[in-house]
Amino acid sequence: MMKQGETMKEDRISRWALASMIFGIAAALVLLLSGYGYQWNWWELGVAFTWLLPASSVLALIGLALGLVYAFARWKGSTSPSTRTAAAGVMLGIAVLATVGYWFYQAQQYPPIHDISTDIDNPPRFQAIVPLRAEASNDTTYGDQEKADAQREHYPDVQTLYLEEEYPEAFDRALEAARQMPWEQIVTSDKEQGLIEAFDKLPWFGFIDDVVIRVDTAETRGKSKIDVRSVSRIGRGDIGVNAHRIREYLETVRDTEEME
Repeated sequence: MMKQGETMKEDRISRWALASMIFGIAAALVLLLSGYGYQWNWWELGVAFTWLLPASSVLALIGLALGLVYAFARWKGSTSPSTRTAAAGVMLGIAVLATVGYWFYQAQQYPPIHDISTDIDNPPRFQAIVPLRAEASNDTTYGDQEKADAQREHYPDVQTLYLEEEYPEAFDRALEAARQMPWEQIVTSDKEQGLIEAFDKLPWFGFIDDVVIRVDTAETRGKSKIDVRSVSRIGRGDIGVNAHRIREYLETVRDTEEME
């Protein structure tokens, strides 16, 4: 029969397992706070990217390593407290490393551009949004030919949307679609000029991207066209976010058309 002291020893959580979980929790917290801390103005973006994100990966690796060492050296069965604690540390470590690795991989898959427009030759121009971008590191100039060529190569499907209807109905449809989008705020909608401007705030780091929608009559009578431009306020690249936003909006316009 097992003595009481031996039972207590079996129930006691291993230091290796406990350390694994602590490092895993620390890694997850550092990862989350790297973005939210920037969004809450606790530190600059450079601190988040240069120090905190790498730190979260290092902490995750340590937690993962400690958990694996325990698993190989002191495994006590799947139901012991130490095993569950070590498993938690290992899972947290893997989750943090997978998250950082995923975004690093995504950053390599997209061109280093942050300004996407359905009309490259004559992009819609911001008006009401301009004062809100006073502190933005990126201006509203579309860019040079090299950036235009990069957009054509990587986002050939981002094109002007043509509607089989007159301008007034097309503008109303464009505005209704904008209202259905999960954007932060529609800043202005000017039917006379055919412009709708809005901005969207991304979760985690809280990056703000601006959107301008231009509705105009098409070359063919009875038709209208919608052009959309989405621009990041900071950052050289956007990991495809702006192109994705334009696609979602134009798809919403099409869905709205089908509903009526």
